[in-house]
Amino acid sequence: MKRTLLALAALSAVAAGLAAAALSLAAGGSASAPPAPWATLAFSRSEIVGGGIFLAGRGNRVIGLVPGAADPAWTPDGRRLAYVVPGAAGAGDLFVVDADGTHKGRITDTIDDEQSPDWSPDGMRLVVERDGNVVVVRADGQGSRRLAAGVNPVWSPGGGRIAYSDGDDLYTVRPGGGRPRKLYGTTGAQTEPAWSPDGRRLAFISDESGFADVIALDLKTGGTTRLTADDAVDSSPAFSANSRQVVFASAKAGVETLWRVPVGGGQALPELATPYAVAPAIRRLPSVTALLPDLEQRAPADLSVRTVERGGRRHFLLGFDSATDNIGLGPVILSAHRSSRSVPFMRASQLARMARGSRRTHPRIGVLRYVRSSTHNHWHILGFQRYELRRVADNGVVVRDHKSGFCLADHYAHAPGTFALEPRHPVFRGYCEQGNPQALSVFQGTSVGYTDRYPSYFHGQNLDLTGVPAGNYLLVHRANRRLLLYELRYENNAASLRIRIRWPHGRYRRPSVEIVRTCSDSDRC
Repeated sequence: MKRTLLALAALSAVAAGLAAAALSLAAGGSASAPPAPWATLAFSRSEIVGGGIFLAGRGNRVIGLVPGAADPAWTPDGRRLAYVVPGAAGAGDLFVVDADGTHKGRITDTIDDEQSPDWSPDGMRLVVERDGNVVVVRADGQGSRRLAAGVNPVWSPGGGRIAYSDGDDLYTVRPGGGRPRKLYGTTGAQTEPAWSPDGRRLAFISDESGFADVIALDLKTGGTTRLTADDAVDSSPAFSANSRQVVFASAKAGVETLWRVPVGGGQALPELATPYAVAPAIRRLPSVTALLPDLEQRAPADLSVRTVERGGRRHFLLGFDSATDNIGLGPVILSAHRSSRSVPFMRASQLARMARGSRRTHPRIGVLRYVRSSTHNHWHILGFQRYELRRVADNGVVVRDHKSGFCLADHYAHAPGTFALEPRHPVFRGYCEQGNPQALSVFQGTSVGYTDRYPSYFHGQNLDLTGVPAGNYLLVHRANRRLLLYELRYENNAASLRIRIRWPHGRYRRPSVEIVRTCSDSDRC
């Protein structure tokens, strides 16, 4: 606790100018306000009328957001929506977009059919139905884990369980895997579970009566309440933000529209009269907005090949510039400490500013080590970026970098564009306790609108091409590769080049490298 207070005191002293700027802008409400603040729910329309994601809200306002898409799911901060877009072969992939239509990005690119996405409470992962399986995937699209055979998965508000249907009964399973646990079953099919925000209930669709009705399950007592009981086909239950109502799609009026009913039972009333409306997603905005960074990785640049001698053998190094822009609402702020000089590393925490002036600490987001080099000597945050050469055919890694770490600061470069919460002057001007291996703490970061840039060959800015066969490859740069840092977005953390490597004078002479394609927003170029 004492260490955290010291870190916060250091933050106040070092970044006072940034604090004043951030707080004044936050008080105005314009820079940190959620996009499309009038919207209270999202929904999709039936494929009969072409699908599409729509927003609805105050003043009976309804606008289209993403044509042809389906299955909207709000991020926990209420700023963005995940959704599914069918590909050319009909299989759906996951995408994400801000509520005002900006920052569209792809999360997954698979041959499998995906649907029914839902976010983890921390916004770093999603659970999705993938070809009849419950699968967890990272928010940057990397890494997936199959949990069970099932459909309609939803993440619990506390994050510890995922509910789903096996087509007949309801089950829960832990996000990290394990044996599924049966939650509820009776005659007929129980499908489309939805958690209440307070975690006390689960709504779902049951056809036990012969018709598809909405049921509420009390998770403490195991008791159920039938919320609808008629011959209309009901679907897609979703709880209101206060957990007191259930919104659902129903053809009560002859065509699918949205309705609402009290969670304890009662008369169902119209919620939205837009015809063919399905899959409602209720928006829940946090009481305080976190001014998080957004690390946007630039594509590799300034490629060249250099010949070096190692152990009496020639090696051919592919050098490149790397750059990561902070285009978010707040700075990257890292505060690292160690208990004594006998400990060779420091544990780092991320400090996040809140829109109302408070701060939030995310502990254990990384490790710092002191690096001694001919070019510089200071404390590095490990694993901030990763550089890889991958095969085009199967995306397999061929060569990986050996860069030891990074020192984040505002004196390297500036991100393109203008940013509302950018400070007037650089804030993080230090060099990560350069020349001080005895330091007990290090403070570093990147302000909004600034760039962490590293030139070719600078302390590991290269990959060894020695022995790599001629052919086409992907050169991938990725920031925050382990998702340890909290950000607004993660799908823009990687960029890539498709390159062609040739050995025109044989394998013992310098190769040629040609850029075939640049992909600034994808690791699959």
